[in-house]
Order: sequence, then structure tokens, then C-alpha cells
Amino acid sequence: MKARQFLFITSFLVFIILPHNSYAQLHRNCGTMSHLRYQELKQPFLKKRIEAQNIAIAKWNKSRSKASEDTIIHIPVVFHIIWTNAIQNISAAQIFTQLLVLNQDFRHNNADSINTPSQFQALMADVGVEFCLAHQDPNGNWTDGITRTHSTKSVFDMNADDAKFSAQGGYDAWDATKYLNIWIVPAITNNGSSDILGYTQMPGGNWSTDGIVIGYKYIGTMGTAHSPFNKGRTATHETGHWLGLYHIWGDDNGACWGSDYVDDTPNQAAYNYDCPTDPHVSCSNNGDMFMNYMDYTDDSCMNMFSLGQKARMRAVLNTTRLAIKTSGRCMANAIIPASKEFNFQVYPNPSNQSINISNYPIHLRFKVRIINMEGKQVYQNTYPADRQSINISIKGLKSGLYLIQLSDNQNFGSSKLIIQH
Repeated sequence: MKARQFLFITSFLVFIILPHNSYAQLHRNCGTMSHLRYQELKQPFLKKRIEAQNIAIAKWNKSRSKASEDTIIHIPVVFHIIWTNAIQNISAAQIFTQLLVLNQDFRHNNADSINTPSQFQALMADVGVEFCLAHQDPNGNWTDGITRTHSTKSVFDMNADDAKFSAQGGYDAWDATKYLNIWIVPAITNNGSSDILGYTQMPGGNWSTDGIVIGYKYIGTMGTAHSPFNKGRTATHETGHWLGLYHIWGDDNGACWGSDYVDDTPNQAAYNYDCPTDPHVSCSNNGDMFMNYMDYTDDSCMNMFSLGQKARMRAVLNTTRLAIKTSGRCMANAIIPASKEFNFQVYPNPSNQSINISNYPIHLRFKVRIINMEGKQVYQNTYPADRQSINISIKGLKSGLYLIQLSDNQNFGSSKLIIQH
């Protein structure tokens, strides 16, 4: 929806009335814009900073090169799982399904893109952004990109941002210039009311609170994920916000004058729930782009970012979030989404000559990979299903910490390896 004026207009916006708890399982409820308004009231500098950011985005897009559009950008992600009971302490496998969805959606490899109406197919975009579990924590230690924190707090308040602070029952953010922090929590409320699926701090806010917060029922495609938000699109939607996108209708509560600062998304009156029938006309357009990830439709109805949204997100990654492109924390070659995790044995460990791998419950042809601390693959081979154990020479590898992965199409396992020469 093209802006009618470039000035960042927030003072006159009418807040969206969020649905009550009884509708939380039926209708999407994103708290990002309400959170932004609250931050603007608490931080007088923020509105001017966002205005300056919009100017920088426009400037970047005017001068961007073809090469800058085609370069794949890798973003390291750390998931902070905060739980009060065991079911909320979701599995790594569920996290892997979420990473898979993010990578499919942002690279336009999602199978349901065939459902995009013909009038919008020419606008479908491969954003050229890929997400990877962080392999190194802020202290330089090896990590699997997942932290787990038991908390006595079962509900986290959006405006208090308490999920982002260990002292308030949450977990402190890792350096947000180097990581995308995603907190998975038992529940999110806004001052004690209105169950919220997720919310994001938009670019330009304080780094200490930068990131995304999502309820454990709305992450990934398995485990605790609840229909109709069980296809990972809450994280896709919130990551769009994290990269500078606004809701597609401009958050004007039906007035038809708000803007999402993107030229190729149709002017739209308000959010769409469920999964409308195309064309769904509003604001005298030819049909809302309700299948866009930045609307409020169900997960199964969302399937695209537009070219204009791609340009805005990549501009943010080359301005406000430039540092994360070179953070060096991305395990780019080490993400293998799978539906079932398993353990296996590696011995001797530490080792300096060779290692043996055994006790793996795989009955199909499988792949073995070794990843170093820089996230680079230093060994890969495929083995037949009848191998009961594997011996791998590591003489050519430097001393240090590594990650070993075993995987087939449905199973995934990982283990640390220490090499000492």
C-alpha cells in the first residue's frame, strides 16, 4: 500500500481492538503495532529515529544494485525457550520445522505459493534471506542456537517486555546486532488482557530488547503448534516486522489512508481473518492481497511477500540491521530440519586420529556431516542403511570444537566432537 505522504504518521492512528481470549484460537492477534505505539510514548526519540530510518530505506532502494538484490543474506537465530511446564519446553525438532518454514517462505520455496491468485503472481518475491541456528554464543562458545529457561512466570506482558530479561523471569537477549533473538513463551498478554500470538520490536528500538516473542502454541508445524496457526506463519509474519514491514492494511482501522510504505501492495481497508475468497475488495481496489504474510489470515492462507516488501526488508538489512549480515554467528551449512531427533555415540571423544560413530537408529541411506566453529562444512559423506558403525579419519582437521550431524529424510541427530592434536 503506497504511502500518501512519506512522513511517519502515527499520532492519528486508531488502535486496533484486539480480540478477547475466547477468540485467540480462531483469529490472528499480533501485538507489534500496539507495542510500537507504547514504545514511542516511553521513548520520545524513537519516532524521529524511525522517520530517519524510512529516509535511509528510500535512499538505499534508489541506489541499490542488481548484485545487492541477488546476494543471499544469512541471519543467525537463537531461540530462547521459556517454560513453566514440560509441554512448553518444546523440542529442537519443532524448532527445526520453524526454521524450515522461514527459509521456504523467505526464499519463495513454499509449496503453497501455487495458491497465490493470478493477479498477484507477478509480484511474488524471493526475498533472498536464509535463517540459520547460531553456532556460537556471545562468549564464543559452541551452541546449538537454543537456550532453555525454567520460569515461575506463566504469562509474559508485552509492554513490560519481561520475556527479554532474566531478572523478570525471562532470558536476557544475546547481542541483537549479531543475532535474531526469538523468545518462545507460555503466553503473551497486553497489560493482563488479550491473548497475543506474537509481537516484534520494529527496527530502530533499543538493542537490549530487540527481537521477537511468540507463544509456544504458534511455533513450527508439529508438537504444540495449534490450528489454524500450526504452519509456522506467525514467525514469518513477525520476522517480516523485524525486517521493517508493517501490516498490509496500514493499521488505520478501515480508513483507507494508512500506509505500509510499500508501493505494490494494494490499498486495503483493514485486516482479513480466516481465509477469504478472492477477490476480496476494499478501498476501491481490485482485491486485497490477503494471502500476504503481513495480513491476519490463517497460516494455511498465507503464501507470499511482494517485490516491494522484499526491497524494503533488504534495505533494512543494508541500513539499520547491517551488522547482522557479517556477524559470523550463522551455522549456514548445519541446518537440517527433521521430524524426529535421535542420539548416537561418538568415540573416542576427544580424538586426534579417527572417530567411530555407532548406535544410530537409522534404517535408510543417511548423510554424515562435520561442521567447524565457523559454521563451515569440513566433511560430508553418504552411507548405506546396512552400516552398523562408521569410522572417519580426522587427521586433516585442526584442533577445536566441531558438530557432527547424521540425517536422512525424516531423522536428525547431532553431537559435539573435540579434536585435540
